[in-house]
Amino acid sequence: QWYQRRVPAPAPTQPARHSHAPQIPLSFPELYSMSKEDLEKLMDDEAALMEYFENREDIKRLQEARKKTVERNEELATENLSLKPLLEEKQQQLIELYGELESKRSELSDLQQQQQALADHYAPHNILARLKIAASEIEEESEAIAENFLKWGHSNRGIFLKAIFRKKHCVTADGQKRRKMERMGI
Repeated sequence: QWYQRRVPAPAPTQPARHSHAPQIPLSFPELYSMSKEDLEKLMDDEAALMEYFENREDIKRLQEARKKTVERNEELATENLSLKPLLEEKQQQLIELYGELESKRSELSDLQQQQQALADHYAPHNILARLKIAASEIEEESEAIAENFLKWGHSNRGIFLKAIFRKKHCVTADGQKRRKMERMGI
């Protein structure tokens, strides 16, 4: 997963100290001035040979540079280890934030779907279609009321007039809304 990938090392807090190792000469001019016997003694005596090289200034500088490099590496390792809990804490926070992001994305998607459903429901052309259907249904109901009145006689005249006027009022109001929407180009 994305959070299990290695995190790049943080930028150092202090500028890096690049120590350049001293150059070791490719030749040793002092050896040219030694006699063959002295050179053979030096080669045969391992302790003397080691002492010769250990006493050279360039070798001493190299050993000192190596020692400083090892010390600096140990310091950096200690510093890195001390930062490990902070790194783990930040990784955990990042995982939690990513989970929260995914939750918010899901919530946003749900809200967008709801918004789209409402936008479709209240779209002018859908409202107009529902008005036409409602007007048709009211017209049918009005006709049914009128037929019942004619069928059963004039005895319920007051009830008939109230019902028919209520339906006619609805038809008129819906018709006005429909015409207004049609004038608006919907």
